Amino acid sequence: MAMIIDKETLEHVASLARLEITPEEKEPLLGDLERILGYVAQLSSVDTSATISKRPAMTELRPDKPCEGLTREEGLGGAPAMRDGFVVVRNVMGAEDE
Repeated sequence: MAMIIDKETLEHVASLARLEITPEEKEPLLGDLERILGYVAQLSSVDTSATISKRPAMTELRPDKPCEGLTREEGLGGAPAMRDGFVVVRNVMGAEDE
């Protein structure tokens, strides 16, 4: 059976997920992932054309009609702080507040 996932891919995925995998964990984890991905590949070959979906099909959507919106005061009324008609938020970029 051809390898579906190699060590390099495992290490890349682990770094994306911010996981630290020890060298001792890599081989067993590769085997586990091979079995999981092999099972998923096996599932994709199953003929499901005769199955009936239990989820209702959305064939009709409500009409998209413009309606009256909120005024600026109504929309910003719940804001904890405002300045010059805008919502004031906590600085998250590291610069000093103005």
